[in-house]
Amino acid sequence: MKKLTLVIALLYAGVCLGQAQTTVKIDQYIQGLMQKQGIPGVSLAVIKDNKVLHKKNYGYANLEHQVPVTAQSIYRVYSLTKLIVSVGIFQLIEKRKLSLEDKVSQYVSHLPKEWQSIQIKHLLSHSSGIPDMAPIPSFKDLTEQQAKEKVFAQECKFTPGERYDYNQTGFWLLKQVIEKITNDRLSSWIMKHQFGSTSDTAFFSSDSRDIVRHRVTPYFPFTKRTLTIDHSYLQGDYAHAQNGLNISLAEFIRWDHLLRNNKLLKKKSRNLMWQNYPYSQSSKVFTYGWDKHFVDGRTSYGFSGSLVTAYRIFPTKNVSIILLSNGLTKFYNIEQAMNAIATLVMLD
Repeated sequence: MKKLTLVIALLYAGVCLGQAQTTVKIDQYIQGLMQKQGIPGVSLAVIKDNKVLHKKNYGYANLEHQVPVTAQSIYRVYSLTKLIVSVGIFQLIEKRKLSLEDKVSQYVSHLPKEWQSIQIKHLLSHSSGIPDMAPIPSFKDLTEQQAKEKVFAQECKFTPGERYDYNQTGFWLLKQVIEKITNDRLSSWIMKHQFGSTSDTAFFSSDSRDIVRHRVTPYFPFTKRTLTIDHSYLQGDYAHAQNGLNISLAEFIRWDHLLRNNKLLKKKSRNLMWQNYPYSQSSKVFTYGWDKHFVDGRTSYGFSGSLVTAYRIFPTKNVSIILLSNGLTKFYNIEQAMNAIATLVMLD
């Protein structure tokens, strides 16, 4: 009995030592990344087997006043919002209130003639071929009506379903679809069904000028690779499905727990969401709203936002990685950083 107890104790000590070594490696990697790329602040979490293996805040939420990143810090996640919207669409599909094959025109009226054949699946897979709002000059300063008029006046690029072409307009339409079906605003409906309507650590705001308690200051290298406070994302409510989610690391961890334990979606619905979209003229690997990545032969799903936030989940290994930051001085591939962190977690 004493020998068995000793063996168990040694095994436990070995596991603890291994986790401690992994944490040190992750720390070293993040600190090196921040220094190399000039990243002001980071919040990182690694979850494995429903346990938080690593959770830490680094650097500054605000450089002018040297305010450190803390557990209360809230980040705009930009296009990472699209994952949450995709989950929302599949929640409606699961309740049989919507189908991937449904035409968008069933829910959104007065669409251009060329847009009439576009289906929900085309919006999620970025294969609609409709014009993208983002490249429109002064897009950030346009009202919803102005943006709508400009995008409606442009011709479609290709036949729906042909290929992947990243598109903000599609998620503007998905916002309207959700609001039509639920008779609720996207922001409040998402909060009720994914975060809890009383949460103050997850909310929607697509304007970086909004004064929000604990929200980190965004910085980007607009002038000769020096950090400048970012005011490029100033849209109102109409951009909520594209880039509007703001969230703390702890709240994101809770969301991840719900997703991985089939509390947001049944496993069947989640797997459908992660199926490859069959583009008719492209070999691009993408699912219904989620990127698909392979790390050392292991499949993961996720997305990133504006080069500063990213989420990745490895379903077969029960591992998730959440990376939130508030800017950068030098551009880098955040997906490669996620791959590097995943490798450090020893996903074997």
